[in-house]
Amino acid sequence: MSRKLFNVAVLLLAVVSVGLSGCAEMKAKPSQGTGFVPMEEMASRTDYPFNKIWVKAGVDWDKYKTIYIKDINTKYLMEAGWWQQNFRRQDMEQDTRNIARSMQEKLRTSFKNDPKRLYRVLDTPEPGSLTLELALTELVPSNPVMEAASLAAPYGSGVAIQLAARESGAKATVAFEARLVDSVTGELLFMAADREQGKVAPINLRALTWYGEADVIIDEWSEQFVQVANKHPGDVVKAASPFTLKPW
Repeated sequence: MSRKLFNVAVLLLAVVSVGLSGCAEMKAKPSQGTGFVPMEEMASRTDYPFNKIWVKAGVDWDKYKTIYIKDINTKYLMEAGWWQQNFRRQDMEQDTRNIARSMQEKLRTSFKNDPKRLYRVLDTPEPGSLTLELALTELVPSNPVMEAASLAAPYGSGVAIQLAARESGAKATVAFEARLVDSVTGELLFMAADREQGKVAPINLRALTWYGEADVIIDEWSEQFVQVANKHPGDVVKAASPFTLKPW
């Protein structure tokens, strides 16, 4: 076997070993909640991709054909004190606004691009529509210095450095809390909350930017919200994998 093929084999073996160690241990710990939704009223469910879920029983979902995605709420994140210890604390307010705008647009785009076209995306709420209200409750940027160290490490050991970053709390994390209501009556129909962290990868170029990993997580959430909206009883919407072979 050539040296190049040997290195590739070692790299792949490292990723497989990470996967076999158990995805549950690699997944970010659920958030304690901020109060945007009552976490104690929700529960984990294996047929949904998020940490916590609540669905109102007996809802006639077929009567809803349109959805309005409200501006992402950042109030709860900015009122929390933890981010003031972050190494980007001077930029967090603007960072949060930028990510919130991007998150809203990604959700809108995912629903617009849904092949099933079950919900038309509205610019303003109207009778007979759903309104998705979502709060961005945690936003921790990547640490490019640590990630650069993992890139410089020999094949396989970069994965170990990324896992060490997770244990030390240096890994990028993002969390949301969400509720879905009838746009006119305000009736609460659905609640969800999730917290995710940057993926483990043999080569992780996303983490060389502050929010490259957050963008990937939000992309996955946007697709999952569409899958959940299209979900029928008995369907399973799987959570995203905590590791990847993709470098970006």
